[in-house]
Amino acid sequence: MSIETYLEELTQEDTPLAYGSLEELSSLSPDEMELVQEIWPQMSPERRLDLVARLVETSEDNVDMDFTPIFKLALKDDSGDVRSKAVSGLWECEDRPLITTFIKLMENDPSNEVRTTAAQALGKFAEMAEDGKLLASDSGRIQNVLLPLVKSEDNPIMLRRRALESVGVFSTEEIIQVIDWAYRQEDTEMQQSAIYAMGRNAAPQWTEIIRSTLDREEPEMRYEAAMACGELGEEEMIPDLLPLLKDEDMQVRLSSINALGAIGGSMAKKALTACLKSEDEVVAQTAEEALESLDSNDDPLNFKYHQ
Repeated sequence: MSIETYLEELTQEDTPLAYGSLEELSSLSPDEMELVQEIWPQMSPERRLDLVARLVETSEDNVDMDFTPIFKLALKDDSGDVRSKAVSGLWECEDRPLITTFIKLMENDPSNEVRTTAAQALGKFAEMAEDGKLLASDSGRIQNVLLPLVKSEDNPIMLRRRALESVGVFSTEEIIQVIDWAYRQEDTEMQQSAIYAMGRNAAPQWTEIIRSTLDREEPEMRYEAAMACGELGEEEMIPDLLPLLKDEDMQVRLSSINALGAIGGSMAKKALTACLKSEDEVVAQTAEEALESLDSNDDPLNFKYHQ
Protein backbone atom coordinates (compact mmCIF):
# COMPACT_ATOMS: atom_id res chain seq x y z
CA MET A 1 0.00 0.00 0.00
CA SER A 2 1.35 3.44 -0.90
CA ILE A 3 1.62 6.08 1.81
CA GLU A 4 -0.81 8.27 -0.13
CA THR A 5 -3.44 5.52 -0.13
CA TYR A 6 -2.97 4.83 3.56
CA LEU A 7 -3.24 8.50 4.51
CA GLU A 8 -6.41 8.77 2.49
CA GLU A 9 -7.81 5.85 4.50
CA LEU A 10 -6.99 7.68 7.73
CA THR A 11 -9.40 10.44 6.77
CA GLN A 12 -12.22 7.90 6.30
CA GLU A 13 -13.41 7.99 9.89
CA ASP A 14 -16.01 5.29 9.43
CA THR A 15 -13.07 2.90 8.93
CA PRO A 16 -11.53 1.75 12.25
CA LEU A 17 -7.79 2.12 12.65
CA ALA A 18 -5.97 -1.14 12.14
CA TYR A 19 -2.94 -1.85 14.31
CA GLY A 20 -1.32 -3.91 11.57
CA SER A 21 -1.18 -0.96 9.18
CA LEU A 22 0.32 1.58 11.57
CA GLU A 23 3.82 0.55 10.52
CA GLU A 24 3.15 2.54 7.36
CA LEU A 25 3.70 5.65 9.48
CA SER A 26 7.06 4.58 10.90
CA SER A 27 10.28 6.35 9.87
CA LEU A 28 8.61 8.72 7.42
CA SER A 29 10.75 10.88 5.14
CA PRO A 30 10.37 14.69 5.10
CA ASP A 31 8.33 14.45 1.88
CA GLU A 32 6.03 11.86 3.42
CA MET A 33 5.60 14.04 6.50
CA GLU A 34 4.42 16.87 4.27
CA LEU A 35 1.63 14.57 3.13
CA VAL A 36 0.75 13.82 6.76
CA GLN A 37 0.61 17.55 7.53
CA GLU A 38 -1.80 18.04 4.64
CA ILE A 39 -4.29 15.42 5.81
CA TRP A 40 -3.92 16.14 9.54
CA PRO A 41 -6.59 18.91 9.64
CA GLN A 42 -8.97 16.67 7.69
CA MET A 43 -9.24 14.30 10.67
CA SER A 44 -11.47 15.06 13.63
CA PRO A 45 -9.82 15.64 17.05
CA GLU A 46 -11.14 12.24 18.15
CA ARG A 47 -9.57 10.53 15.14
CA ARG A 48 -6.24 12.30 15.70
CA LEU A 49 -6.26 11.30 19.37
CA ASP A 50 -7.06 7.70 18.49
CA LEU A 51 -4.25 7.66 15.95
CA VAL A 52 -1.63 9.16 18.25
CA ALA A 53 -2.67 6.86 21.11
CA ARG A 54 -2.35 3.82 18.85
CA LEU A 55 1.07 4.97 17.70
CA VAL A 56 2.22 5.37 21.31
CA GLU A 57 1.08 1.83 22.11
CA THR A 58 2.71 0.44 18.99
CA SER A 59 6.04 2.14 19.70
CA GLU A 60 6.01 0.76 23.26
CA ASP A 61 5.44 -2.76 21.97
CA ASN A 62 7.92 -2.51 19.09
CA VAL A 63 11.10 -0.50 19.59
CA ASP A 64 11.83 -0.65 15.87
CA MET A 65 8.85 1.56 15.10
CA ASP A 66 9.73 5.28 14.99
CA PHE A 67 6.83 7.76 14.94
CA THR A 68 8.82 10.72 16.26
CA PRO A 69 7.98 13.14 13.38
CA ILE A 70 4.26 12.51 13.84
CA PHE A 71 4.47 12.98 17.60
CA LYS A 72 6.29 16.29 17.05
CA LEU A 73 3.58 17.37 14.61
CA ALA A 74 0.91 16.42 17.15
CA LEU A 75 2.53 18.69 19.77
CA LYS A 76 1.01 21.60 17.81
CA ASP A 77 -2.49 20.11 17.68
CA ASP A 78 -5.47 22.19 18.76
CA SER A 79 -6.57 19.45 21.13
CA GLY A 80 -4.91 19.32 24.53
CA ASP A 81 -5.57 15.59 24.74
CA VAL A 82 -3.69 15.05 21.48
CA ARG A 83 -0.79 17.24 22.62
CA SER A 84 -0.55 15.39 25.92
CA LYS A 85 -0.54 12.00 24.23
CA ALA A 86 2.10 13.21 21.78
CA VAL A 87 4.38 14.21 24.65
CA SER A 88 4.03 10.74 26.13
CA GLY A 89 5.05 9.31 22.76
CA LEU A 90 8.30 11.28 22.96
CA TRP A 91 9.35 10.16 26.45
CA GLU A 92 12.10 7.91 25.08
CA CYS A 93 13.32 10.42 22.48
CA GLU A 94 16.67 12.00 23.38
CA ASP A 95 16.63 14.86 20.87
CA ARG A 96 18.09 17.76 22.85
CA PRO A 97 15.81 20.45 21.28
CA LEU A 98 12.89 18.72 23.01
CA ILE A 99 14.12 20.23 26.28
CA THR A 100 13.09 23.66 25.04
CA THR A 101 9.87 22.27 23.58
CA PHE A 102 8.83 20.62 26.84
CA ILE A 103 9.75 23.67 28.89
CA LYS A 104 7.59 25.88 26.67
CA LEU A 105 4.69 23.47 26.94
CA MET A 106 5.07 23.28 30.69
CA GLU A 107 5.16 27.04 31.09
CA ASN A 108 2.65 28.16 28.47
CA ASP A 109 0.24 25.39 27.50
CA PRO A 110 -3.38 26.14 28.49
CA SER A 111 -3.94 22.48 29.40
CA ASN A 112 -2.83 21.38 32.86
CA GLU A 113 -2.65 17.82 31.57
CA VAL A 114 -0.17 18.85 28.87
CA ARG A 115 1.90 20.82 31.39
CA THR A 116 1.97 17.84 33.73
CA THR A 117 2.95 15.40 30.99
CA ALA A 118 5.70 17.76 29.83
CA ALA A 119 7.07 18.01 33.39
CA GLN A 120 7.20 14.24 33.53
CA ALA A 121 8.88 14.03 30.12
CA LEU A 122 11.61 16.39 31.30
CA GLY A 123 12.63 13.68 33.75
CA LYS A 124 14.32 11.81 30.91
CA PHE A 125 16.54 14.79 30.17
CA ALA A 126 17.12 15.43 33.87
CA GLU A 127 18.55 11.93 34.13
CA MET A 128 20.72 12.48 31.07
CA ALA A 129 21.99 15.77 32.50
CA GLU A 130 22.82 14.20 35.85
CA ASP A 131 24.74 11.47 34.01
CA GLY A 132 26.80 14.11 32.21
CA LYS A 133 25.25 13.44 28.80
CA LEU A 134 24.06 17.03 28.36
CA LEU A 135 25.55 20.48 28.77
CA ALA A 136 25.77 22.02 32.23
CA SER A 137 23.48 24.78 30.98
CA ASP A 138 20.82 22.15 30.15
CA SER A 139 21.03 20.86 33.70
CA GLY A 140 20.53 24.37 35.05
CA ARG A 141 17.57 25.10 32.77
CA ILE A 142 15.78 21.92 33.76
CA GLN A 143 16.29 22.50 37.48
CA ASN A 144 15.33 26.17 37.25
CA VAL A 145 12.00 25.40 35.60
CA LEU A 146 11.03 22.35 37.67
CA LEU A 147 12.21 23.23 41.16
CA PRO A 148 9.97 26.29 41.74
CA LEU A 149 6.89 24.28 40.77
CA VAL A 150 7.23 21.79 43.61
CA LYS A 151 6.25 24.23 46.36
CA SER A 152 3.96 26.39 44.22
CA GLU A 153 0.44 26.00 45.59
CA ASP A 154 -0.88 28.00 42.63
CA ASN A 155 -0.38 24.90 40.48
CA PRO A 156 -2.28 21.58 40.48
CA ILE A 157 -0.88 18.97 42.85
CA MET A 158 -0.23 16.49 40.01
CA LEU A 159 1.94 19.01 38.16
CA ARG A 160 3.90 19.69 41.34
CA ARG A 161 4.35 15.96 41.95
CA ARG A 162 5.62 15.28 38.44
CA ALA A 163 8.02 18.22 38.72
CA LEU A 164 9.40 16.76 41.96
CA GLU A 165 9.75 13.29 40.47
CA SER A 166 11.64 14.63 37.46
CA VAL A 167 13.94 17.03 39.28
CA GLY A 168 14.65 14.55 42.09
CA VAL A 169 17.40 12.84 40.11
CA PHE A 170 19.77 15.77 40.63
CA SER A 171 22.15 15.40 43.57
CA THR A 172 22.40 19.04 44.65
CA GLU A 173 21.79 20.04 48.25
CA GLU A 174 18.82 22.16 47.20
CA ILE A 175 17.15 19.17 45.54
CA ILE A 176 17.79 16.98 48.58
CA GLN A 177 16.16 19.61 50.78
CA VAL A 178 13.07 19.88 48.59
CA ILE A 179 12.65 16.09 48.54
CA ASP A 180 12.87 16.05 52.33
CA TRP A 181 10.35 18.92 52.50
CA ALA A 182 7.92 17.03 50.25
CA TYR A 183 8.12 13.88 52.35
CA ARG A 184 7.24 15.86 55.46
CA GLN A 185 4.02 17.21 53.97
CA GLU A 186 0.71 15.90 55.25
CA ASP A 187 -0.47 15.17 51.70
CA THR A 188 0.05 11.45 51.10
CA GLU A 189 0.28 11.94 47.34
CA MET A 190 3.16 14.37 47.72
CA GLN A 191 4.83 11.88 50.08
CA GLN A 192 4.48 9.21 47.38
CA SER A 193 6.29 11.41 44.90
CA ALA A 194 8.95 12.18 47.50
CA ILE A 195 9.66 8.46 47.93
CA TYR A 196 9.80 8.07 44.15
CA ALA A 197 12.25 10.99 43.99
CA MET A 198 14.37 9.45 46.75
CA GLY A 199 14.77 6.32 44.67
CA ARG A 200 15.88 8.32 41.63
CA ASN A 201 18.12 10.54 43.75
CA ALA A 202 19.76 7.50 45.38
CA ALA A 203 21.46 9.47 48.17
CA PRO A 204 22.48 7.17 51.08
CA GLN A 205 20.53 9.32 53.54
CA TRP A 206 17.21 8.12 52.08
CA THR A 207 17.79 4.46 52.96
CA GLU A 208 16.19 4.51 56.42
CA ILE A 209 13.22 6.63 55.31
CA ILE A 210 12.51 4.26 52.43
CA ARG A 211 12.93 1.25 54.70
CA SER A 212 10.45 2.64 57.25
CA THR A 213 7.96 3.43 54.48
CA LEU A 214 7.78 -0.25 53.55
CA ASP A 215 5.64 -0.68 56.68
CA ARG A 216 3.27 2.21 56.00
CA GLU A 217 -0.46 1.54 56.16
CA GLU A 218 -1.15 3.00 52.72
CA PRO A 219 -0.45 0.48 49.93
CA GLU A 220 0.54 3.32 47.61
CA MET A 221 3.37 4.23 49.96
CA ARG A 222 4.54 0.63 50.28
CA TYR A 223 4.49 0.34 46.50
CA GLU A 224 6.66 3.43 46.00
CA ALA A 225 9.02 2.37 48.78
CA ALA A 226 9.54 -1.05 47.19
CA MET A 227 10.24 0.51 43.81
CA ALA A 228 12.67 2.94 45.46
CA CYS A 229 14.51 -0.03 47.00
CA GLY A 230 15.01 -1.36 43.50
CA GLU A 231 16.40 1.99 42.39
CA LEU A 232 18.85 2.09 45.31
CA GLY A 233 19.99 -1.45 44.54
CA GLU A 234 21.22 -2.18 48.06
CA GLU A 235 21.26 -5.88 48.96
CA GLU A 236 20.95 -4.98 52.63
CA MET A 237 17.33 -3.96 51.95
CA ILE A 238 16.30 -7.37 50.61
CA PRO A 239 15.18 -8.70 54.03
CA ASP A 240 12.90 -5.68 54.34
CA LEU A 241 11.34 -6.43 50.96
CA LEU A 242 10.62 -10.11 51.58
CA PRO A 243 7.46 -9.59 53.70
CA LEU A 244 5.95 -7.58 50.84
CA LEU A 245 5.98 -10.68 48.65
CA LYS A 246 2.89 -11.72 50.64
CA ASP A 247 1.35 -8.24 50.85
CA GLU A 248 -2.44 -8.06 50.63
CA ASP A 249 -2.12 -5.54 47.78
CA MET A 250 -1.21 -7.11 44.44
CA GLN A 251 0.61 -4.03 43.11
CA VAL A 252 2.79 -3.96 46.22
CA ARG A 253 3.62 -7.64 45.75
CA LEU A 254 4.57 -7.07 42.12
CA SER A 255 6.66 -4.00 42.96
CA SER A 256 8.63 -5.98 45.54
CA ILE A 257 9.27 -8.71 42.96
CA ASN A 258 10.53 -6.14 40.45
CA ALA A 259 12.69 -4.53 43.13
CA LEU A 260 14.32 -7.87 43.96
CA GLY A 261 15.03 -8.39 40.28
CA ALA A 262 16.67 -4.97 40.10
CA ILE A 263 18.80 -5.51 43.22
CA GLY A 264 19.94 -9.03 42.43
CA GLY A 265 22.14 -11.30 44.50
CA SER A 266 21.69 -14.84 45.82
CA MET A 267 19.05 -13.92 48.40
CA ALA A 268 16.93 -12.11 45.81
CA LYS A 269 17.29 -15.01 43.38
CA LYS A 270 16.17 -17.49 46.02
CA ALA A 271 13.09 -15.42 46.87
CA LEU A 272 12.15 -14.94 43.23
CA THR A 273 12.58 -18.64 42.52
CA ALA A 274 10.11 -19.38 45.31
CA CYS A 275 7.64 -16.96 43.71
CA LEU A 276 7.67 -19.08 40.55
CA LYS A 277 5.56 -21.63 42.46
CA SER A 278 2.84 -19.07 43.22
CA GLU A 279 -0.70 -20.09 42.31
CA ASP A 280 -1.21 -16.56 41.04
CA GLU A 281 -0.23 -16.53 37.39
CA VAL A 282 0.64 -12.81 37.41
CA VAL A 283 2.96 -13.21 40.38
CA ALA A 284 4.69 -16.22 38.81
CA GLN A 285 5.07 -14.47 35.45
CA THR A 286 6.46 -11.30 37.04
CA ALA A 287 8.93 -13.36 39.07
CA GLU A 288 10.05 -15.19 35.93
CA GLU A 289 10.67 -11.90 34.13
CA ALA A 290 12.55 -10.53 37.16
CA LEU A 291 14.77 -13.62 37.23
CA GLU A 292 15.49 -13.26 33.53
CA SER A 293 16.47 -9.65 34.12
CA LEU A 294 18.63 -10.65 37.07
CA ASP A 295 20.41 -13.35 35.08
CA SER A 296 20.92 -10.96 32.18
CA ASN A 297 22.53 -8.38 34.44
CA ASP A 298 24.81 -11.05 35.93
CA ASP A 299 26.02 -12.15 32.49
CA PRO A 300 29.52 -10.66 31.97
CA LEU A 301 29.00 -10.82 28.20
CA ASN A 302 25.83 -8.76 28.39
CA PHE A 303 26.68 -5.12 27.72
CA LYS A 304 23.20 -3.65 28.15
CA TYR A 305 22.93 -0.85 30.67
CA HIS A 306 20.22 -0.58 33.28
CA GLN A 307 17.59 2.03 32.39
